[in-house]
Amino acid sequence: MWRYLCLATAAWALAPPKINLGDYLVQRAVQQQLNYMADLKNEPLGNWLKAFQDHAHLDSNSPRRFPGTYSAAFGQLNKPFQEYLVDMGTAEKEVVEIAVAPRRRLSARELANPFLAKQAMEVYDEVIDPKQVLKRLVTTADVMVDTWAFQFSELEKADQERVALERQIGGLPDAAMLRDAELAEGGETRTSWYTEDEPMPLYAFDQRACDRLATLRALEALTEEVRSLTPQNAFESGYLRREAKADQDDDDVDERVVERRRKRREEREAKYVKGEGDEIASAAKDAALSFLEEFSQKWVPKLSKGDPRSSLEKRSKRPPPGQYEARPRDAGADADACMEALWAYRDESPYHIRGGELVIPARMALRLRELRVEAAAAARR
Repeated sequence: MWRYLCLATAAWALAPPKINLGDYLVQRAVQQQLNYMADLKNEPLGNWLKAFQDHAHLDSNSPRRFPGTYSAAFGQLNKPFQEYLVDMGTAEKEVVEIAVAPRRRLSARELANPFLAKQAMEVYDEVIDPKQVLKRLVTTADVMVDTWAFQFSELEKADQERVALERQIGGLPDAAMLRDAELAEGGETRTSWYTEDEPMPLYAFDQRACDRLATLRALEALTEEVRSLTPQNAFESGYLRREAKADQDDDDVDERVVERRRKRREEREAKYVKGEGDEIASAAKDAALSFLEEFSQKWVPKLSKGDPRSSLEKRSKRPPPGQYEARPRDAGADADACMEALWAYRDESPYHIRGGELVIPARMALRLRELRVEAAAAARR
């Protein structure tokens, strides 16, 4: 009874947030328009767009309005995008009163005259037509649909290439290294060629958002796949094994080090799952679900939020070799960091989980990439 209750609780905890791609597209289109309006100093129209349906939180959180200051977290549109667009298209025109300083400036002689009255502010009315705002918004979203479809296709190709190479040899470079190599060889990436080096200001963060979206959906699919495993096919998955990996000691290691390792190994092996056949398969499946629950609790909130730093900022603070980057516990992250966290296990297992010695997280990363190919292909349709 308790076992099934725990599994049901784990299933609820593992479920990533439901992300509507249309809602997120309109959200980013609004943020893109806010960025344009800020560049054009069109403060009245920008303020109206932020106030419409109470979306001030979509604006930049910095006066400088860098692309990374527009939150790329999912689910920030206050209502379904269809309702949002319909409400904007049926909204009445509004008249906004604007007060500005007069264009004529006082001369030095006039400024020296203490009896000269201060200049009055110039006031004029500006009409805001929601239908025209909607037209801009839909045009921006239409362009973004094409660029996002291109990004999903690039993600699909990159994951297919990495899966094929990883099945041949291990220890492959990460995605950033592959992009650097591509840039060094061809002088341009496929993305720079597609956008003609003139992408929308928020495009780089939209690329990451597409990757995060596909990763979250692939993680959900992987969870469902593990949940559907049976004792008969559990070990055919590729990321579960029938017995723990045997440790290997180096020949030139000091005897005292070997002794300490032996004691740690004995303590660890005492916690290994005992049994045969279906019992071991069931334990491996439960361990895989427990690992995915723990992994999802850490990474799903991070992927939902995203990393606000630019690529230049991320590269400028690389940790020393062999160390992880120090980041706040609630900081967002991109899909590459999530995938590499699984790959970093190499051939090791999460021994702190009961039955964890039967799980191979690095092979889960390989399967997650395969499922992400399918998620990216589905998102393009």
